[in-house]
Amino acid sequence: MKALVYNGPKILEYSDVPDPDIREDEVLMKIKSVGICGTDLHIYNGKMKLPTPLVMGHEFSGVIEKIGPAVKHFAVGDRVVGEHVVPCRSCHYCLIGKPNLCLKAKVIGLDRPGALAEYLAIPADLVYKIPPEISFDEAALIEPLTIALYATRDSGLLLDKNVAVIGQGPIGLLLDQVVKSAGGNVTGIENRSHRLDFARGKGWIDHALDTSKEDAPERIKELFTVGVDVAIEAVGKEATAQMALDITARAGHVLLLGVFEEPSKLDLMSIVKKELVVHGSWTCAFSFPDAIDLVAKGKIDLKSLITHRYNAKDGAQAFKDSSEYAGDRIKTIINF
Repeated sequence: MKALVYNGPKILEYSDVPDPDIREDEVLMKIKSVGICGTDLHIYNGKMKLPTPLVMGHEFSGVIEKIGPAVKHFAVGDRVVGEHVVPCRSCHYCLIGKPNLCLKAKVIGLDRPGALAEYLAIPADLVYKIPPEISFDEAALIEPLTIALYATRDSGLLLDKNVAVIGQGPIGLLLDQVVKSAGGNVTGIENRSHRLDFARGKGWIDHALDTSKEDAPERIKELFTVGVDVAIEAVGKEATAQMALDITARAGHVLLLGVFEEPSKLDLMSIVKKELVVHGSWTCAFSFPDAIDLVAKGKIDLKSLITHRYNAKDGAQAFKDSSEYAGDRIKTIINF
């Protein structure tokens, strides 16, 4: 089969690789659409040291091509999406209902072959059917939606709360929608004005704060006096993590889900003196059915996030353009 193979920083080749074999509890997916994720770009740019050659890709949709003998409830031809964290199902975290924190997890696109290929082998219990009203391109964004959905559950009731979403990339824009659908008042914070304009135009944010033009803490004081009830950091930078602490009101919640490339130094006394609740959120657990339902019912718009599409044979160019943020892009999809 053909796959987009990572062979080192900024080196991707569309080449032949062996077809995957499936175990008795797995299905073989014929891949249709794959989203380029921020983690994929970290790998592409050499920020994560992983063995090569590697087939990346963990935001994907497709059609079931083959079924293992132990698999039930699926048929060849089913339109599906899948989770990317393959847990061991027996460690401490799996047993307490946190398979996303599994000690022995194998991540699709990192520890085992990913979806940037014609076919993908995946455990059947990580696969979910999608209704016909959700396109394959949209379905590839179900996984990032689950990240946003899972993260906001840790923030408690959001109805009428003032929530700042720091970073208006794909995850941030999905967080905007999830918070709005839960009844929150959203302030989008970003240094790229076109993303703020987009979010405001879609009605996903109530306030736009452009950090290239204004000071975030000062502007938040003007809007809310004491700060926001909840700040969500979706960038992965020391400065934006500190911003989240600075703009959150006393007894508020700070949620960190950006991918940080290096250790950060933060003012911990601000956490102590303000009695902030600070917690991280890593991938997702038990969120795919709800995410699919929200999209199917039209409560979350995934289609508008897709600004660029490439054929798989042009995948190297897709990654190059995405890493340079060329063309005011938001989300890039690769089609097989």
